[in-house]
Amino acid sequence: MRISKIIFLFFFCLGFNLQASGNLNIEEVTTRKGFKFLFVENHDLPKVSLNISFKDAGYVYENKEKQGLAWFTSLVIQEGAGKNDAKDFAKKLEDKGISLNFIADLEAFRVSLNTLSDNLEEAISLLSDTIMRPKVDPEGLNRVFEKAKVDFNNLEKNPYFVAGKELDTLLFKKHPYSKSVYGTLDTIMSITRDDVLTYIKRNFAKDNIVISVAGCTKKEEIITLLDKYLSKLPSKRSKVRKIPVKNNFGSAESKNIFMDIPQSVILFAQKGIAYEDPNYYNAGVLIDALGGMRLNSILMTELRQNLGITYGVYASIISNKHGNIISGFISTDSSTAGKAISAVKDTFSRIKKQGIDEQLFKDAKIGLVNNLVLFLSNNTNTATLLDNMQINDRDVNRINNYANIINDVKLEEVNELASSLLEPENLFFVEVGKNAQGQ
Repeated sequence: MRISKIIFLFFFCLGFNLQASGNLNIEEVTTRKGFKFLFVENHDLPKVSLNISFKDAGYVYENKEKQGLAWFTSLVIQEGAGKNDAKDFAKKLEDKGISLNFIADLEAFRVSLNTLSDNLEEAISLLSDTIMRPKVDPEGLNRVFEKAKVDFNNLEKNPYFVAGKELDTLLFKKHPYSKSVYGTLDTIMSITRDDVLTYIKRNFAKDNIVISVAGCTKKEEIITLLDKYLSKLPSKRSKVRKIPVKNNFGSAESKNIFMDIPQSVILFAQKGIAYEDPNYYNAGVLIDALGGMRLNSILMTELRQNLGITYGVYASIISNKHGNIISGFISTDSSTAGKAISAVKDTFSRIKKQGIDEQLFKDAKIGLVNNLVLFLSNNTNTATLLDNMQINDRDVNRINNYANIINDVKLEEVNELASSLLEPENLFFVEVGKNAQGQ
């Protein structure tokens, strides 16, 4: 489930905080050739952000023998496309100040484009080459294989990745959400040119594409460019296998993994709540009060101010199509890791019984409503939010209604939910640090 990246998700304000309030004039547009996109016109700066994602093309859909194929593809298609070899392609992006990023995500394959408005057509032309006409030549493949070796060496030394991978395994067992985006070095090294081209052919199509655009342009220009450069995509993607929903994780488990690092990294998780659940927004307020990115959250007050054993402890809701968790992390000295874990359990137990007070409730609501105001201060974030909403089949109207939704949340509803949602006895923990010496 890619919990290994949760540390970055917190600081990027993903998860629940992405659903915060904004006042966007969001247009739903359909081109003459049938492409649908969400559009926000913004002339503050002469820039455009465009996100393209292919639904149900994420790494959870990969075959066991080829795990990491989506990630590998995201690297290979940057190694030259269309008439440009890798060097020429990179030079064109650099000369025009075009940023083009590819992300193999849990459920989708994402493309993020940022460019000056004057260079929009060339940028979309280059993007179309990567997803429809990548070279995938021997030189490019070899460069990516070498990069993969370096990346795996670095990942093995990254405590957040190691802890996240283990927590995914404890929670999801044999469910596809236990997979790693990177696969293994063995599965990566087994990938062939045909594998990459087959992945592209099977997954990049008109019927699973979602498009989001924000910035200094007109919808008429986007209509023209999408029809011009993407019209030759296949009409339909190949049939995708169904993934079961997993929200029951069984009895809690803990794991210690030795790594010679100055501070232990601890990830924890329990059963979460689905986006469609009527209590979803009540849960958002509860978990933000409990472990949001604020110094006065309940967990920060207990572990940092009262116990003095951490500079950072956070919790967040992660809601996906096929599994939902409440997850968090702690960074602490190895000598206080056990104390930190006990404090998290005790805090969950206390809030389960007592709930949160009026001031924390108000602070959480204000913080949630304000978060997206800041998040939506640039086109890149706006396009990303619209992209996330579409990938997860969420009602885009909730963006502008969010302040009202949060303001309607009642303290008694939040505290009633706390008694059933929080499960301190079923918290999973993974610690990476010196405490596992000799285990």
